[in-house]
Amino acid sequence: MIRGNKVSSMRAAYYISLGYRVNHKAGLYAGEIRQINNVSLLSVHRIQNLQPLYYKAQRSAIKDKKMKRAPLITGLLLISTSCAYASSGGCGADSTSGATNYSSVVDDVTVNQTDNVTGREFTSATLSSTNWQYACSCSAGKAVKLVYMVSPVLTTTGHQTGYYKLNDSLDIKTTLQANDIPGLTTDQVVSVNTRFTQIKNNTVYSAATQTGVCQGDTSRYGPVNIGANTTFTLYVTKPFLGSMTIPKTDIAVIKGAWVDGMGSPSTGDFHDLVKLSIQGNLTAPQSCKINQGDVIKVNFGFINGQKFTTRNAMPDGFTPVDFDITYDCGDTSKIKNSLQMRIDGTTGVVDQYNLVARRRSSDNVPDVGIRIENLGGGVANIPFQNGILPVDPSGHGTVNMRAWPVNLVGGELETGKFQGTATITVIVR
Repeated sequence: MIRGNKVSSMRAAYYISLGYRVNHKAGLYAGEIRQINNVSLLSVHRIQNLQPLYYKAQRSAIKDKKMKRAPLITGLLLISTSCAYASSGGCGADSTSGATNYSSVVDDVTVNQTDNVTGREFTSATLSSTNWQYACSCSAGKAVKLVYMVSPVLTTTGHQTGYYKLNDSLDIKTTLQANDIPGLTTDQVVSVNTRFTQIKNNTVYSAATQTGVCQGDTSRYGPVNIGANTTFTLYVTKPFLGSMTIPKTDIAVIKGAWVDGMGSPSTGDFHDLVKLSIQGNLTAPQSCKINQGDVIKVNFGFINGQKFTTRNAMPDGFTPVDFDITYDCGDTSKIKNSLQMRIDGTTGVVDQYNLVARRRSSDNVPDVGIRIENLGGGVANIPFQNGILPVDPSGHGTVNMRAWPVNLVGGELETGKFQGTATITVIVR
């Protein structure tokens, strides 16, 4: 019981107390004021199973300091309360389910030897972009704010935070430029650490101000191309040789949502707006010198025609000529690619192993050929069509070869010169 102040006579008064919740398992309580012997008394009663808020009023009449029992008027006012929540939803590009694509095309880009080393970085080509308009799921005429999130699409992290594995030789980093997305005040690297970071724009968009973004709005905002200035940074994790094809690969995605109050959209509200991708071809040439760039000449000398009569055989008593193919492709020990040398005949080939060295003047039939073998490879003959010679993983070395002439038609041959030509190509695999 709590005592109150005395109440003057000749006055009638209403005493109203507000029911309230207390943090107690006992539940709900209510206050009540009564007049007893001219003294206002406040008592607290436990009330079971009542609604959250109520008013209880009691009237008493006092006259000439003598209290008379007056009829009691007791009332209960129930007040329902509700919280105002901000509504939100997704935004698409040109349609509520649409998304556009910006792609960095790196076609026919040459990576020189200076850049083709572990730890080297270079920036890809500018993104190609198209303009589009917001199409948010809010009702027409609604005034809303726009919120963005940018998430990585690649899942395998690279050599450090912010980089993701593009392939066996390259990591890639995505950097958003300040102000390229409304509300983004500084450059931001897209990573798993920022994928749920909301970029909020305080601008209010509404058809009433000619900036509608909701579906059905006739006075629209845009067109826009947010994120078009995003940059991709490529990081060489392992040097490579030859041509590298990068198929169209989504790297990151810009997502959008709307909200009509002070709150924030839930993660599930966001919808893809812009997909950021990369594609193209990179070429890393490797300088290989074969015999220091000189032509490899194999001289068979003078041959006695009377001893050169057996078909598909060298002249009787002839000694094959040994020669070396020396190559130097620089240091390839850190490159995952394998190297091979390929020999192809340029003056014609008979049954793949015989390089045409001469044709008869009477009918143009090949009558003299040349054969070769790799002395260190355990192969008797090397074909002149896609003939493969191994290359040491270090990128430099020597292949020991042997060559001899062959009678292709049998019988005594016309006298005169003969000459065959082949090319050697270094292949990167």
